[in-house]
Amino acid sequence: MTAIAGTLGTDHSRDTVTDMLKTMQHRGPDTRTVRAEDAFGLGACAPRLSGARGDGFAADDGALILFDGEIYNERRDGESDAAVALRLYRAHGRTFAAHLKGVFACAVLDGGEILLARDPVGVRPLYYGTREGRGLLFASELKALVGRSADVQDVLPGTTYSSACGVSGYVPQAPAVSVPRDPEDAAAALREILMRAVERRLNDGAVGACLLSGGLDSSIIAAAVAALGGDVPLLTVGYEGGAPDVDNARIVAGHLGLKHEIRLFSAAEIEALVPDAVYFLESFDEDCVSGTIANLFASELAHRTTNCILSGEGGDELFGGYHLLKDVPTEGGRLRMMERLVAVAYNTAVQRLDRAMQGNGISYRTPFIDTDVMAFAAHLPVDWKIHRLPGGGLMEKWLLREAFRDLLPKAITERSKLRFSGGTGTDDIMDELARKHVAAADFNDAARSTPEGYTLNSPKELWYYRLFKERFPEPCFERLVGRWDPGK
Repeated sequence: MTAIAGTLGTDHSRDTVTDMLKTMQHRGPDTRTVRAEDAFGLGACAPRLSGARGDGFAADDGALILFDGEIYNERRDGESDAAVALRLYRAHGRTFAAHLKGVFACAVLDGGEILLARDPVGVRPLYYGTREGRGLLFASELKALVGRSADVQDVLPGTTYSSACGVSGYVPQAPAVSVPRDPEDAAAALREILMRAVERRLNDGAVGACLLSGGLDSSIIAAAVAALGGDVPLLTVGYEGGAPDVDNARIVAGHLGLKHEIRLFSAAEIEALVPDAVYFLESFDEDCVSGTIANLFASELAHRTTNCILSGEGGDELFGGYHLLKDVPTEGGRLRMMERLVAVAYNTAVQRLDRAMQGNGISYRTPFIDTDVMAFAAHLPVDWKIHRLPGGGLMEKWLLREAFRDLLPKAITERSKLRFSGGTGTDDIMDELARKHVAAADFNDAARSTPEGYTLNSPKELWYYRLFKERFPEPCFERLVGRWDPGK
C-alpha cells in the first residue's frame, strides 16, 4: 500500500531515496514525501485511500516515521496509521510494534537511530542492507536495493532491527480468547469475529472490489461483504483454456447477487507476463510464480475500477486448508505443519499476493490476517480444522465451513481445496510454455542446484531462476527466496 525507503550515514541521501522510491512507484503512485539531511534520507510514496490510511508519513518534534500497512488501533480524531504508530512508539519505545493491531512495515528515525519493524506474519515487506559495509539502506522491495547493497536481509516477521542495537523479537499483544467447548458455538463465535474483521476493513470506504476465486476463503469474504450491506464488484480471473475457478465464482456471485467481472487470459498473455511476474515477485519458487501470474491478471482487472480490494489470503494457513496436512498422521504433527506454513508465508504466499497486487498499484486487505481472527484460530483444536468425518475421511477447514455454511451454496461449502494457480488454470500451461525456453537437456543434474544451494525442481523453475538472476544478480537476493511447499 505504501513504498518506504531510507538511508542512514550514506552520501547523496535525497537522490538515493528518490531513486529507490521511483523503482517502487507502483506501490504508491499518488503521493511522494522525502525528508533528507546530511546524515539521513527518508521517503514514502503512497496511494490515496482515506484519512485513516494517510500518506505513510508522520513526525513530531523529535522523531519521524514511515509506515506501510493498515492498523486498527483506537485513534484520535484525524490520526492516520502513521500518526497512531508514532504515538505508540512514544509510549512504548522499541517495543511499540507489539501494540500495533494490523499488518505493517515501518521505520522510525529518532535521535540518529533507525528502528525498522514488521508485523507478526510479515504481510508487509521490509529489507535492509549496507553500502560497502557502511551506511544503512532499507526499502519495501528488493528491487530498490539492487546495485546498492550486496548484503541485503529481511526484517523478519515479528522482529525489529535497530541501527544501534541490531535485531530483536517482540511478543504481539494478542487479545484474550475464549473458545466455546461446543463446535457449533465455536463456529458462531468464529463467524462473528471474522465478520467484524471484514467490517473494520470496509469502514473507511476505500475498498472498491473483492477478489473471488470461487474457493471457500474468498467466497466467505464475499459473503461477509454482502451480509454487511456492501455493494462492491467481485473479480475473477482464469485461463481461457480451462479454469475451474470461473464456474464456481459464477455460482457464488449469482447466489450473493453482486456484480461479477471476469477476465480470461490466453497462453500468449501468460508467456509474455512471466518475466514481469518474476521481477515483481522477487522470487523464482515455481509455486509462487504461477500464483503471481494469476494475481497480476487480477490486479490488472481491479485497476480498471479501484485501487483497494479485499482478499481471502490467510484462511488456508490459519484453518488447515492444505491437502498435505492430511498426509501427516498425528494432530501434533499437523499443528507443527500449520505453524510452519504460517512461518514461511511472509516470503511465499503473502509475498505473492503483495507483489502481484502492488505491481498494478492495488492496495489489498486480508480479513483473515486480523489480530482477533488469528488469536481465535490459534486456540482452536486441530481436529476442528482438519476434521475426521463419520465416514473416516478428513475435511480441511471444517469449522470455517460450518461457520458460513448458511451464507453460501452447498457446492462451495463442500468444495475441496484447489490452490489458486490450479483453479485459474495457470498450472496447466506453465510446463508447456517452459519447454519453449528451457531445452530438456538443459535441466540436468548440474542445473538442479543453484550456487546458493537452492534445489530447482523442474524446467519451468530453471526458467524462472534464469529470469530472476538477470534482475537480481547478487547472491544475497537468492538467499532470501522462500520455498512454499515444505515437501520440496
